[in-house]
Amino acid sequence: MRSISSLKKTLSIALRLALAFGIIFYLLHKIDMQALTLILRESLSQWEWLIAGIVLSYLALHAGMIRWSIILDAQGLEMSAKRCFSVYFIGQFFNSFMFGSTGGDLIRAFYAAKETHHKKTEAVATVFIDRMIGLIALYLIAAIMLTVRVKFFLSQWETHLPALIMIGMILATMVALIVVFNINRFANWPLVDRIKRHPTLGRTIKRVLISIYLYRRRTGVLIRTSLLSLLIQALTVTQCYCIGRCFQINIGVVDYLTVIPIIISIAAIPITPGGLGIREGLAVTLLGAMGVNSAQSLPLSLMIFFISVAWSLVGGVIFMGYSASSGHTVHEEMVELEHETESEDGEEGIPSAHEQDNVIRTCQGQ
Repeated sequence: MRSISSLKKTLSIALRLALAFGIIFYLLHKIDMQALTLILRESLSQWEWLIAGIVLSYLALHAGMIRWSIILDAQGLEMSAKRCFSVYFIGQFFNSFMFGSTGGDLIRAFYAAKETHHKKTEAVATVFIDRMIGLIALYLIAAIMLTVRVKFFLSQWETHLPALIMIGMILATMVALIVVFNINRFANWPLVDRIKRHPTLGRTIKRVLISIYLYRRRTGVLIRTSLLSLLIQALTVTQCYCIGRCFQINIGVVDYLTVIPIIISIAAIPITPGGLGIREGLAVTLLGAMGVNSAQSLPLSLMIFFISVAWSLVGGVIFMGYSASSGHTVHEEMVELEHETESEDGEEGIPSAHEQDNVIRTCQGQ
């Protein structure tokens, strides 16, 4: 059974990679190679814009690390700034280079649990909250720009499908949040009831919900992390603008703000590794609707990807240091990570089901 599962995982990875590179090769085939060569040559004289984009990319990652650190502190999971930096960038490395169950978020939660007295579910909750706040900020910006630039999205047939997908994702997220924060109202639904009765999954979900509700009551923390999320999006859009200038793209920051949140959101759907290919196709399509040549938009998207990968490699170096300090080889550390991220949450410190329900009801009432 394990070998069959491994084979399915390998085939899934191979198909996703094939789709990603297939899209990129198709886009390259459609590009005027002479124009692409000229743009790349001219970009060498615009290196200062590229450097600015690289710096802004790091600042966005660093702001994300600070946001997660604030959430950890709010959950009572103390971690030094140095350790938080290391664990955060290890998570970035796994998000960029690894597949399946050893995704970067679970790895980040695993190391956070090790650093904070093995509070596994609480560590997972911090990662979930971190993602949720970032997602809400991203979707909020996308919703505002869809409304403000509605004429742009309606006037170009190429923009219709991405806009509809984005609207669907926003609505789905709103429904999910309503269910999460009113879980007791849906308690009698067959699916919800089955999950609640599951001996391990139900208990873990309740503990995560408790963490979320308790976090929601910390208004100051919520404001700070929300502002950081908006800052991260501003830095990301400005990064795209700077790199766009490197490739002689002459559109404004508002134009980037219109399409970048949609590109990021749709590319985050796990169709291809890291959204590779999907992101490039969306960039060519949406920026093309603004009059940007594909010989400019494709290098822009790929350069943003390469910069992200380069910063992720920092996490790979840190990960090798972690494995060495623990006395493990990198392979042994990988095996432990695979085992731990797939294991079920332990029993220690788990309140009774009645106590958990009372906490959730109390938090919902406040």
